[in-house]
Amino acid sequence: MFATYEEAMEWIHTRKGMGPKPGIVRMKWLMERLDHPERKFRSIHIAGTNGKGSNVAYLRSLFMAAGYTVGTFTSPHIVSFNERISVNGANIPDEDVLEQANILYALYEEIGRTDMGPLTEFEVVTAMMFSYFGTHPCDVVLLEVGLGGLYDSTNVAEPDFSLITTIGKDHSNILGDTIAEIAYQKAGIIKQGTPVVIGRLPEEAFAVMRDTAEKKAAPLHAFGPDFSVSNWHEGSDYHEVFDFASQLGAFEKLEITLMGGHQVDNAATALQTFLLFCKKYALSYSETTIKSGLLGTAWPVRMEIISQKPFIMLDGAHNIPAMAVLTEAIKKKFSDKNITILLAALADKDLEEMAQLIKSIPASKLHVTTFDFPRAASVKELCERVCVPEAGAYEDWRFAIDDLKAKQAEAGMLLITGSLYFLSEVRHYLLKDKEFGDA
Repeated sequence: MFATYEEAMEWIHTRKGMGPKPGIVRMKWLMERLDHPERKFRSIHIAGTNGKGSNVAYLRSLFMAAGYTVGTFTSPHIVSFNERISVNGANIPDEDVLEQANILYALYEEIGRTDMGPLTEFEVVTAMMFSYFGTHPCDVVLLEVGLGGLYDSTNVAEPDFSLITTIGKDHSNILGDTIAEIAYQKAGIIKQGTPVVIGRLPEEAFAVMRDTAEKKAAPLHAFGPDFSVSNWHEGSDYHEVFDFASQLGAFEKLEITLMGGHQVDNAATALQTFLLFCKKYALSYSETTIKSGLLGTAWPVRMEIISQKPFIMLDGAHNIPAMAVLTEAIKKKFSDKNITILLAALADKDLEEMAQLIKSIPASKLHVTTFDFPRAASVKELCERVCVPEAGAYEDWRFAIDDLKAKQAEAGMLLITGSLYFLSEVRHYLLKDKEFGDA
């Protein structure tokens, strides 16, 4: 048992070396022993290659604007561990983390003596989340999948709706080499008779979702046939403006601060899910609350401008699909800027193709660095795989940021991108500097 929050966190983090362990046998055992907390709250289960966090952010803001209490479970954390479990955007208190860790520790010890083996860090945290929301009522809980869907620890959930955002190639060593194989894993969160909302998907992925939904008699609500966006254009301050239409309602001039066409798709997918949930449970809302909810949505390190002078943007483009939408948005919105790029990424990503995408940005110069993480690519490996000369490499990412920031031209941009784990550290480093920039 743990006496302090720090002791609990130390134990949780020692489980990092245990994962991932695909499969939900251990989670089913835990839910049984915890008296099935996953059945005690309404939830929306969210999977996808990219866009999970953004959809969580939009949904949370939409529900909160309408006056409802919203729980969220997200990963990885950007600022602090406690943000993984939150209520109305507020991290759960340290004492609640301590309480849940003590509840789980006895079960962790017990299961470790069985043939199922010890729990991973993600299994521990996911079980803590289910236990917490089982005893802390919310109007809705938004559950973000960790990896894949079918064998993800969150897939013991019994949600009211499933939401699948995007499908692209990532984690191929675990999820498969083709879009159809990856889509099959994501479709694993579709439950018997439970409605599912899907975002803009490739045809191959859409076919998998359609077939899975049919087999499970799950009503399917798809981007395009069932809801759509139109009149998308750029508003002031880099905002996106668009119209939305579905059988549940039509809204004009919706505005979001998160940048890029992919965020318009995310906002529309979240809005359709929100409208369906409200219809099912007769929850009230208005066009005003919808517009304020979407406009008020923020999500760290998603094309996040954290300083204007110098102009610095953070984006967690950690895989090929994310890098593709980032480069497309940069070309569209910032073609007038000379762009300095600093990249740090995980070694198990397709760095060669990611580099081709980011190098396609006109008037840009790519630099690389590394950070302290078990799967992080070294500077030497990055130089070789993304074809950056040693002169453009930094062993110390903090020095890299300070150096590139100092060299930044007034009309330029410093874009820091790559692994979400890296961007989490960068964001903390930059924002703790009280004299930093003019955000």
